Order: sequence, then structure tokens, then C-alpha cells
Amino acid sequence: MLITYDGIVIGRREIGENSCFIDILTDEQGIVEATAHGANKINSNLLSSAALFSYSTFCLNKNKLRYTVNSAKPKYSFHEIGADIEKLSLASYFAQAVKFCTPSEQNLTENSPDSHVRFLAVALYEILHAGENRSLAAVKAAFELRYSVLLGFAPNLVACHNCGHYDCERGMYFLPQKSKLVCADCFNPDFEGERVLLFPETLFAMRNIVFSPLEKCFKFTIGGNGEKQLAAIAEDYFLYRTERTFSALKYYNAMIK
Repeated sequence: MLITYDGIVIGRREIGENSCFIDILTDEQGIVEATAHGANKINSNLLSSAALFSYSTFCLNKNKLRYTVNSAKPKYSFHEIGADIEKLSLASYFAQAVKFCTPSEQNLTENSPDSHVRFLAVALYEILHAGENRSLAAVKAAFELRYSVLLGFAPNLVACHNCGHYDCERGMYFLPQKSKLVCADCFNPDFEGERVLLFPETLFAMRNIVFSPLEKCFKFTIGGNGEKQLAAIAEDYFLYRTERTFSALKYYNAMIK
């Protein structure tokens, strides 16, 4: 049985000298593990398509519970990410997060209007071109916050949870564990939970990430203390909602420090 999916390779394990297992993120079937026979041969037509972070159209042969790559046509290559260790480590974190959070043999579009494959492709593209318009820290924060939305953990950033005001002159507090905003006028000073008084630019960036169309959720400008605050909020929020940490994230954070 032959089936065709657009997907991105987010994991790879070698089999002997010439073949490998690849984990492919697809919208139709979640994570698909497939065998790519002869993918490491210099003359193989799978050489580029089976590479890590390759975005391709895969024709797979399904036999019972096993998939084999019959053919593949590259759509976009992110191989240049590997030339920069910082970009590579961040892309590895994205791939590890997606692999952990994505089920196998399950349609991802049933509960989400956005394509998970397209989202990861956009995120990898932003990593590749980071430094031109925005930093890797901003790209990472956008991935973590928007991916939380894709997973069903969207924070309520529309307005104050109590009074419904979109903004407040005295500022807005974000309560990450309650996933909501409270304006300074409504905020209870006796509240003992975690809260962050947002910089205006941080709130603007968070709203852009959560509410913009997929192709625009990375399109914002932020720097200085606002960027640092956004980075801390997005990482903490994502790890809290997924209830774990990631070895690739630990490596990335240790490297940039």
C-alpha cells in the first residue's frame, strides 16, 4: 500500500552503513517512523530527502505496521542550519519538542486549524535567517508560545480576565499558571501565585505570536529587556504546560550562556 505525505524529518538513526530509520512529522499521521534503504549512498535519490530537517514529499510503502520510503521529492532544504552550532542546537530542540508532543498514527488537523508541518517549516526557516530581522531568542520564544497554542494550551491574552480592558496605563500582569492576563487596576496584591508585570513590547509580541496567522507569528521586533522577558515567559510557559524539560534545550541554554 503506497501513501504520500508532506513531512519534515525530525529524527534519524543509522542502520549499518547505507540505511537509516527516519522520524517524519506529518499532518495526516503524526510521527511516522520509516526505513530509508540505501539513503546514505552517494548516488541515492533519498540522500537529501532523508537528511535531518529535510522538508519533502514522501511516498511510503506501508506493510502492516512498518513504513518504508519508496521515493521522496525535496520541497525545501534546511541543511545550512548545520553550519552554525547555535542554530543547529536550537533546531534540535524544536525537533525534540515536536517529537515528544506529537502522537503517532493520529491526524493532527482534526483539533487544529494550523498545519503542524508548515509551522515547523516556518520555524526552521526563521532559525536559518535569524540575525537579519530578529534574534534566535525571539524565534525560540515565538516557537514555544505558538506551539503551546497548537497543542491546545493557548493563553488568554485578549484582555484583562476581570474587567475586560484590552490595556491598562498601570500595566498588565500575566499569570502563567492560570494562563490569563489581569490589569494592574484589578490585580490583587495578596495573590501568591506566579505573576509577571509585562513590558508593553512584551505583551505586543505575545499577542502577535498567539493571534497572528501562522506565516506572521514570527514577524515582530523586540529587543533589550522586553526580549529577555519574552524569552523567559515563553520557555517557562511551554515547559510548565508540557510538564517536562528537554535535553536539547539544556544543551542550547548552556551553550549560549
